Amino acid sequence: MRFQMSAIGVVYATMLAACGGGGGGSDGGAVQSISFPFAGGGTVSAPPAVTTTTLRATASSGGPITYTSETPAVCSVSGSTLSLLKAGECAVTARQAGFEGYAAVSQRQLFVVPKMPQMIVFRNPGAQPLDTHPVALSATAGAGGAVTFASSTPSVCTVSGSALTKLANGLCTVTGTQDGDDIYEKASVVRNIPIGTEQAPALTFTAGFKDATTTRDGGTVEGFAGTSENGWWCNGACEQAASADGGSLTFTFKLKLDHPSGGAIGGYYSLGLYAAGLKELSKSGPTAVGVRIDSQATMKFTIAQNADWLSPGNNGVSVDLVLGHFVVKADGKPCNVALRAKAKPVDTTATAFSLGLKDFTIGDACGLSDLNAWNELQDYPIAKVGFSADSMNTTVSSTPADKPTYTTQLTLTGPITFQ
Repeated sequence: MRFQMSAIGVVYATMLAACGGGGGGSDGGAVQSISFPFAGGGTVSAPPAVTTTTLRATASSGGPITYTSETPAVCSVSGSTLSLLKAGECAVTARQAGFEGYAAVSQRQLFVVPKMPQMIVFRNPGAQPLDTHPVALSATAGAGGAVTFASSTPSVCTVSGSALTKLANGLCTVTGTQDGDDIYEKASVVRNIPIGTEQAPALTFTAGFKDATTTRDGGTVEGFAGTSENGWWCNGACEQAASADGGSLTFTFKLKLDHPSGGAIGGYYSLGLYAAGLKELSKSGPTAVGVRIDSQATMKFTIAQNADWLSPGNNGVSVDLVLGHFVVKADGKPCNVALRAKAKPVDTTATAFSLGLKDFTIGDACGLSDLNAWNELQDYPIAKVGFSADSMNTTVSSTPADKPTYTTQLTLTGPITFQ
C-alpha cells in the first residue's frame, strides 16, 4: 500500500506553491521559496513499531529548514524525522525563518496516512452433523479486538455470540468481522460450514489449458527437468504441449545423448501451475492471489506417466501446494511455505487421484518452526500447484556400446479441483 495525497491535499499544495510557498517576501527582505518534495511513501506500522521518513525540504536562500507537525496525533516531527503514528491526514510545515537578506517563508504538505490491512484468522470447524450440539466459533484479528460473527443463512444456522446453532441440512455461511482501529482497516472473513448431508462447494484451481504455457484461467504453466548428463536442467530438451481442446497438457523431457556415459543416468522433472491470473509468486511479500480453502477436504486431479518413467517402480509423484505465506529466510532469500503429499500411478493410463487435504504435511517451512499444515491451508491461499518426481530415475543405462534416449513424460488431464 502506498501513500496517496488526498484531493484536498493536492489542491492545497498547489495553492501554496502558487502563493510563494505559504510565506514569502515582506518589506523586510527578498522573496525566497521552499522546495518540499512529497514526504509520503511509507505505511503506518503496527505498534510498537513506528514508520519514519526523512523530510528533505530546501530553501532557495540556502538557509536552514525547520519542520512542524500540524497534526501531532497522526504524525510527529523531531528534527527532520517524520514519524507516522496512526492513520489519518498528516500536515507538515517546512519553514525558513529568514536568511542573509531573505524574508521568512513556509511550505505545507498534507497527505493521507492509510490504515494497514489486517488478517483475520477464522478457521472453518469443518462439516458438522445435524444435531442439537452447538459449535464454538473462534477467530483472532491483527487489530487485537474482538471478532463478531453473523450468519447469512438463518434457515440453516444461527449465531449468538460465538455459538453456532445448527437448524437444517445445507451450507451454513458465517462472516467474522473486526471493525478495525486507528492502525488497521476493517476486515471480514466468510466461512461456509456444511451441515448434515451438505457437501463443501467445489473450488477450481484450473479448468484446463489455453495453450502450452497458460491455463484457461490465465495462470502460467512452467516445467523443468534434467539429468546428470545435461547439467540438471532442460537445456533445450523440455517441451510442453496442450491438446487441441485444452483438456490436457503434456510435459516431456527427451534427451538423446551423443555419447555413451558409461553408467546409469539420474533424472528429475517438475511441472508447476499458477493460480488464475498469476504469472509468478511475489518476491517481496505475501501472494494474495489463489484458491482459499474453506471447508474443502480433498484435492482432485488426473495424471499419467510414460512407460520408461513408470517401469522402474520409483515413479512416485510429489504434489506440492505452494501458499501465499511469504518468508525471507535467514540467508536473505525469499521463500513461500509449501505443503506436500504423494501420489503413485500404477500404469500408463490416466489415473484420477483424490488426496485428503489433511494428509498434506509441511514440505517447505522456509525456516519457520511449529507450522500446522491445516492451519496454513486455512490462513493462506494456494498460489501454485506443483507435480514433481518423488525420486530420481537411475534405471536408464548408458554404456560404451549405446547412445540412449532418456525420456520423461507427465500428462495432466481435466481440471484440478478442491472439494
